[in-house]
Amino acid sequence: MGAYLDRLNEQFAEITDGINVLVDRAADAGRDVTDDEQSQVDRDTERLNTLRTAIDHYTEIERTSTHVADIRGTVRTTPRQTGTAVVEDTYDLTREFPTIGDYAITVHRATVLRDPAAREKLERATAHQLVADNPGIVPRPVLGPVLNLIDDSRPFVNSVVKKPLPAGSFDRPRITQHVKVSVQAAEKTLTDSQKLLIDKMPVTAKTYAGHLNISRQDIKWTSPGILQIVFDDFASIYAQTTCDDASDTFVASCTNAAVPIAPGGAVGVSTPGDINKALFTAAANALTAGAPAPDSLWVAPDVWSALGGMTIAATGQPAYPSLSLTSQGGNPLGLRLVVDGHFAAGTMIMGNSRLVEWYEDVDGLMQIGEPDVLGQLVGYAGYGALLNLAPTTFQKFTLDVTP
Repeated sequence: MGAYLDRLNEQFAEITDGINVLVDRAADAGRDVTDDEQSQVDRDTERLNTLRTAIDHYTEIERTSTHVADIRGTVRTTPRQTGTAVVEDTYDLTREFPTIGDYAITVHRATVLRDPAAREKLERATAHQLVADNPGIVPRPVLGPVLNLIDDSRPFVNSVVKKPLPAGSFDRPRITQHVKVSVQAAEKTLTDSQKLLIDKMPVTAKTYAGHLNISRQDIKWTSPGILQIVFDDFASIYAQTTCDDASDTFVASCTNAAVPIAPGGAVGVSTPGDINKALFTAAANALTAGAPAPDSLWVAPDVWSALGGMTIAATGQPAYPSLSLTSQGGNPLGLRLVVDGHFAAGTMIMGNSRLVEWYEDVDGLMQIGEPDVLGQLVGYAGYGALLNLAPTTFQKFTLDVTP
């Protein structure tokens, strides 16, 4: 009976955890629970009430059985009188266990007190019921939340300037010629003068969207509810798609030819010294040209792996100690490292993050009912555009990571 009580308690805890996860998810999203979520909570609550009644009932039987067993244990048993001739009696279950209480006490003595006689008595009386004998009443619970391994963090998009999208197409003003200020040649002589020229950079947003038609039966009878799972998946896929497209657009917009970081070490691969020299040289060139100092280094996972595995030959210490396996970031040479799996292998770009802008307008989740076919048409949409304000200030590198 103890094992059965344990199973009831486990089911009670599992259903309670499921309700907590569902309600916490709504709270984290800053919204009320949906009608489907409330229906799920009501069904789970009804099951909890049933389980609570069963747990109370069997707990009371267990407590009574234990009390009776303790009392019987204080009474001396009467020796059995045996004759010289032993006759094998026909087994009679009602004689062995006149009442349900006798059976409960025997079970307690056999399972809790490990009484050999009680265990033997049960073996004679017990028909062994197995799960295979009643598959029709064995529940298969679905434990939420549903496992989703998609990374929707958008490392690249979150590393640049984010702004609301004002329209589907718009122009971004840019100064192409500045005014002029210089030293006056002499008192009352004409000072320098130069017009301020401003052109425009055209920007056109892209539309990212998808849809799905779900039957009302699927919405009503699934647990966890399919509707919330679909919505969550749309949001994750949208995040992945937009970050992938923005990353590709950024790489293509950087017009400077890639600078190869030539191997300088004896092992024939780029060393930390080679990398440091190349980065400082590119930063110095940017400052000389009047561009803002670089503050970020965008890399693909294979380049991050190569940087993290580099050591100083003389000491064996990590060349870039700020890099960590648990956080795909760091600050090599003071640069913010941005690692994004959407970059193609070998990608390594240095520049100032303030010169890249991501414009976005998210419609988010949409749905409309279709009563003629008992369906629910759901979808997700958003609009985004990436703009590189100064393509020539970003420097690409080619890193030799051949082992």
